[in-house]
Amino acid sequence: MAIAGPAAGAPNPAQRALNAWTAAHPDTGAAVWRLDPGRTPVVVAEHAANAPQIPASVMKLVTSGGALLSMGPSFRFRTSLYVSAAAVRNGAGLRGTLYLKGSGDPILSTPAYAAAYLGGRGGVFNGLPRQLRADGVRLLRGPIVADETLFDRRRTGLRWRSYYTAYSPPLSALNVNQNHQGDRQSRYVADPPTGAAAQLRVALKRAGIRHAGELRTGSTPATAVPAGTVTSPPLSVILGVMNRDSDNFIAEVLRKDVGAYGGAAGTSEEGAAVTARLLGEIGVMGARDLVVDGSGLSRANRLTANTLVRLLAAADAQPEWGGALIDSLPTGGTGTLIRRFKDPSIRDRVRGKTGYIDGVSSLAGVAESPAGTRYAFAFLMNDWDITGAKATQDRIVTLLARGALDPPAQPGVTRRP
Repeated sequence: MAIAGPAAGAPNPAQRALNAWTAAHPDTGAAVWRLDPGRTPVVVAEHAANAPQIPASVMKLVTSGGALLSMGPSFRFRTSLYVSAAAVRNGAGLRGTLYLKGSGDPILSTPAYAAAYLGGRGGVFNGLPRQLRADGVRLLRGPIVADETLFDRRRTGLRWRSYYTAYSPPLSALNVNQNHQGDRQSRYVADPPTGAAAQLRVALKRAGIRHAGELRTGSTPATAVPAGTVTSPPLSVILGVMNRDSDNFIAEVLRKDVGAYGGAAGTSEEGAAVTARLLGEIGVMGARDLVVDGSGLSRANRLTANTLVRLLAAADAQPEWGGALIDSLPTGGTGTLIRRFKDPSIRDRVRGKTGYIDGVSSLAGVAESPAGTRYAFAFLMNDWDITGAKATQDRIVTLLARGALDPPAQPGVTRRP
C-alpha cells in the first residue's frame, strides 16, 4: 500500500508527543495515518514504523484479519450429533453409539456460561439433544464418542512459556464452556473432548434422556446418521467477544480454525501460515513480521507498526470484511479500554485493541475526529515504563479524536532513531 510521507516543517502535537517519549524510550514502533477516502493514506506521525517489535495482544488484530479473509464475517461453526448406522430403536430406547463432532467453535457453551462470561453469545450447547427428544428417545444405551479430529491435539499456543496455561484453557476442536468444568470459570477439564462428552451427558439428562454407557474419544464414521446440530453466532460476533476482552482462548482456537477451514490442517502452524499468506496477498504483512501464535502471548511474535496500520487501513477501505474487524474493537470506556478514553466527547469515536505482557505495552485501532476525519494508529512500545507508554498512547489518540490533527494541520515530521 502506497502512503504519502510526512511534510516538512515543525512537527505537529502528535509527533511532538511521540518524540518526547522515544527520546528516552527508543524501543518503540509507532505509526499514525490519516485515512482520506479514495486517496493515499497520509503519515501524521511515526517512529521506527518498520522496526519489528513484540506486539502482545494486538496480535489479535492479525488473527482477526486472517479469520475474516479465510472464513468470512458470516461464517458459523456447526457442532453436530450423529448416531451409529447400526443403532437399534426399541420404543423410547436407542441402543448404539452417539458421536459428538467438534467444529472448532471457540464459544460453544451452555446458556449459564454464555450469560456469565460471553455476553450472552453462544449458549446453544444444551440444544444438541433437541432432535433426539423430539424423536421420542428417552433412554440411550451405548457410548458417547467425542470427536475432536478437526484439530491436532496440541493444547497450547506455539512457543508459549509453561505458565501461560494460566492465561488460556487447553485447546481443542471440541470445547464446551471454553474447557472449564461445569457452568462456571473454575478449573480446566483434564481432557477437553472427554469433558465435552460429560457436558453432553448432562444436557441429555436436562432434556429428559437418560444415558447408560461410557465416555470416550474417537472419530465419527462417514456412515453415521445425523441426530442434531447447533450453530454458533457469526464469526463477526465471535470476534467482538474476543477483542472486547482480549480472550486468548478464542484467538488460539480461531488460529487453528484458519488452518482447518482455509488451509490443509487444523494446526497452529498451518493457521499462522495461511494468515500470513492471506494478509500478504492484500499488501499488509511485511518481510520482517513473524506470526507465531494467535493471542500474542508468545514473545516470539514480531510485527511492525506499519503492518498494523496497513491492516487497519485495508479494513477501513474494504468493509465487506474489514467492517467486522473494526466493529469488533471496544470503544472508549468499554472492554479492555474500560479505564481509557472515557471522556464522553471522544469515547464513541475511538476503537482500539490493547496489548500487554511484561515489558510491552501496545495499542492499535482507529479514531474519528468530530469532522469525520479517520485515522489508523499503532503503538508498539517494548519498554518497562508501562504507565508512561499508556500515557503517550492516550495523549496522541485523544488529539486525533478531538480533531487536533485534521487538515490543514501539518501531517508531521518523522523523528528517526
